[in-house]
Amino acid sequence: MQVLVVSVVLLQVSQHASGVQVIDGEESVQLPCQVNISVSKDSTVVRSREELKYSIVHIRQQTRDDLMEQNKRYRNRTSMKMDALQTGDLSLTLRNPTISDGETYTCIVRRFGEELSRINVLLEVKERPPPIWPKVLPAVLVPLVLLASVFGLVFYLRYKRMKHNPVYKLEVVKASEGEESVILPF
Repeated sequence: MQVLVVSVVLLQVSQHASGVQVIDGEESVQLPCQVNISVSKDSTVVRSREELKYSIVHIRQQTRDDLMEQNKRYRNRTSMKMDALQTGDLSLTLRNPTISDGETYTCIVRRFGEELSRINVLLEVKERPPPIWPKVLPAVLVPLVLLASVFGLVFYLRYKRMKHNPVYKLEVVKASEGEESVILPF
């Protein structure tokens, strides 16, 4: 008896979504967009945020970036690899992401006006967590102050006891100048 197993793999380059998270104030974040080289070759890629009035974030043509229509909020903050359209790696680097940058970014590949691929990437920019020291400091400082107080009290009481009940009695030994030796009690 023979068993025939058929595997079908469907590749769809059209539309899918992924997500990226970054903390507000990081140096940069990369918004991925990968397509087959056959799709990107001889094409143009447009990275955009469709909810903005001026939606263009970055445009990459075969030999150069075209940033004439770029939204001003992204000026000097975006970049793509020079060989992006030759490799199919159309990832966009966004420098200094802020909370207001959090949104869905679309990666559209076009050739002669025809849309070949559309990929959405959700960028989530989270607020930087508050510093931990305001929470940790009291938890560490209060026990340290208590411990120092206890040690201080113990040493003070020992000092007071030693002052009133000295362990060693002080004896005064008188010697005259010119004596050959003096015996000191112990």
